[in-house]
Amino acid sequence: MAPAVVLAVAFALTSVSCAKSTRSGIEDTPDAPAGSSGGFVSGDGGPIVKAPECADDNKDVFVIAEDRSFYSFHPPTLEFKNKGLLNCPTGGATPTSMAVDRDGIAWVRHTDGAVWKVSTKDLSCEATKYQPQAEAFTKFGMGFATETKGGSTEVLYLSDSNGAGLAKLNTTTLALNFIGPYTGDLAGTTSELTGTGDGKLYGFFVTSPAQVGEISKATGDIINAKPLAGVYAGTAWAFSAYGGDFYIYTSADGGNLPRNGGGSDVTRYRPSDGSVTVLKSKIGFKIVGAGVSTCAPTTLVK
Repeated sequence: MAPAVVLAVAFALTSVSCAKSTRSGIEDTPDAPAGSSGGFVSGDGGPIVKAPECADDNKDVFVIAEDRSFYSFHPPTLEFKNKGLLNCPTGGATPTSMAVDRDGIAWVRHTDGAVWKVSTKDLSCEATKYQPQAEAFTKFGMGFATETKGGSTEVLYLSDSNGAGLAKLNTTTLALNFIGPYTGDLAGTTSELTGTGDGKLYGFFVTSPAQVGEISKATGDIINAKPLAGVYAGTAWAFSAYGGDFYIYTSADGGNLPRNGGGSDVTRYRPSDGSVTVLKSKIGFKIVGAGVSTCAPTTLVK
């Protein structure tokens, strides 16, 4: 048994089972600090701003750059819009992964393992009490997917960066429930996640070249995988789904050599015809996290 699988099994035996995760809401604040207004903080001390569920703004992709700049990204026009600087009081920890829920709240993991909630509307922040695990899931990719096709109940999935596999996080209690290791050639590999409103979950797997694969939400099994010729993760990578396509943000030149400057590339993988296309090259900032809600379209947008 591979070391990553041993780690996954050990974690599964010690993890705490959780109730079925549901969409996070502003009323669900069990981890708010005592005496605070719901535990929300921002630059001026005001409350976090939650957008209506599946508002138009919640259908875009959101990305975080290495310098903590926060952008919306509209795939049909390839436009990035700078929304400001993420300024959660993290004590120096920086963002590394992100998922976005249907209310426009970004769940952002930082380098110290802490997870913060961030309004995609005004970048106000809320600390959570998520505690990194001792053995697995200290570092992870993340993404929301609906439980059913066209449903509104969604689950936050985590992918262990050390190869243990797939878990889900209860967004109310913050309890982590291990699901299972990845299978086949992708067992023990690192991945970022993105989910869709049709109830599917996908991973961007850091192999050489990189691969995109559908993941069973029930077991962690790899349902299918596609190697992406010429796509290498480099020193920073992120992943999102939109309109039936996948958008991949990487900072590597060919052969998996890290890029010295110029920022990330934006590559589209279109499963309908198998094409892999670099849409933007060296965009000027390095993307370290991307998230898209399950409100985003699941079919091609013209």
